[in-house]
Amino acid sequence: MPTGFKDRFYVAVFNHPSPTLHFVDLKTTAGVFRLEFSDKGLYRIRFPEAEPLPESPREVFRVFRKYLSAKLDLTGLTPFQKKVYSVLMKVPEGMTISYGALAVRAGFPKAARAVGTAMRKNRLPLVIPCHRVVPARGGMGEYSALPGLRRAGKKWKQALLDYERHLKGRSQVSQFL
Repeated sequence: MPTGFKDRFYVAVFNHPSPTLHFVDLKTTAGVFRLEFSDKGLYRIRFPEAEPLPESPREVFRVFRKYLSAKLDLTGLTPFQKKVYSVLMKVPEGMTISYGALAVRAGFPKAARAVGTAMRKNRLPLVIPCHRVVPARGGMGEYSALPGLRRAGKKWKQALLDYERHLKGRSQVSQFL
């Protein structure tokens, strides 16, 4: 081990028991979404295994509506994730924020990449709207609700933003400043 290694690095271990989960399967034209609940609230949302159809966010939101305001179980999230997610949840529908701007708003001005990691680990997509976070250089970036389906993930992200924009009567997605 290099000299001084222990002084510069540490490993944070968060020991928390895995909660007992109950689930609800929501059938939509985009596939079956699984909502997993613990005794504390909504713990995880799983998107369909097969490549879903991003043309149907209206129906997905209609089916999800009563669950989107459920109490959340944030067990196992780091303080950083909780802070970033709470700031993200204040970004209005149909608007976007860059990873760097979200980092600044959350109080971590040099943590844009860490914000990206927090988005990738978001187990509550749609409720914690990670689809609203985009690269500062433009484009969509990734949408981790669909791991392994990169193209479909980008289509979903765009479809969700378009749907939110439509709900708010905006002609285009605006940046949240």
